[in-house]
Amino acid sequence: MCWFFLNLSKRPEVAKKLREEIATMIPELVEGKIKVPTMEQVQQLTYLEAAIKESLRLYPAVPTTLKLVEEDTLLSDGTFLRKGWFAVILAYALARATHVWGPDATEYKPERWVDETTGKVRNESAFKFFSFNAGPRICLGMNLAMLELKLVLTSLLTRYQLDLVPGQTITYDNALTLAVKGELFANVNMQ
Repeated sequence: MCWFFLNLSKRPEVAKKLREEIATMIPELVEGKIKVPTMEQVQQLTYLEAAIKESLRLYPAVPTTLKLVEEDTLLSDGTFLRKGWFAVILAYALARATHVWGPDATEYKPERWVDETTGKVRNESAFKFFSFNAGPRICLGMNLAMLELKLVLTSLLTRYQLDLVPGQTITYDNALTLAVKGELFANVNMQ
């Protein structure tokens, strides 16, 4: 969630649009008639799902994955992988690859996830959107994690405004998971 709010602090118009979507789709939450949204209510929040997926694309919780090569393989670029070798998949780098995500791959753009025709969230291949792994090792808790993120973020966005303290150097820690390195200071105000 740190990366999500970091992205929102850089793109306040996205935070505004998220709050507008919540106010439109779940007015009783904004009005204080309910304290927590339901699963059905948050599943309707298309732009929130797009914003979450875009944060997870750029800042995957697990930035690298090891795969065992099960048979000799020749990749399309001519790279040979021998059976028994381990291949490292860099989800962090894949998310920034312009040949995969386009020339704006490094930009935080939730709109890339919303189909212009239907207004629904696009379903990208797990081999492209690699934040939850892919294939037989795809994260079993992916749908639950997305639901929990939607519930928590909807509640937080309705109640609080988080603004990062300016002048911080923000980077990631070199670890198994992609955590913010060091402290991250923010001003928190009630909505």
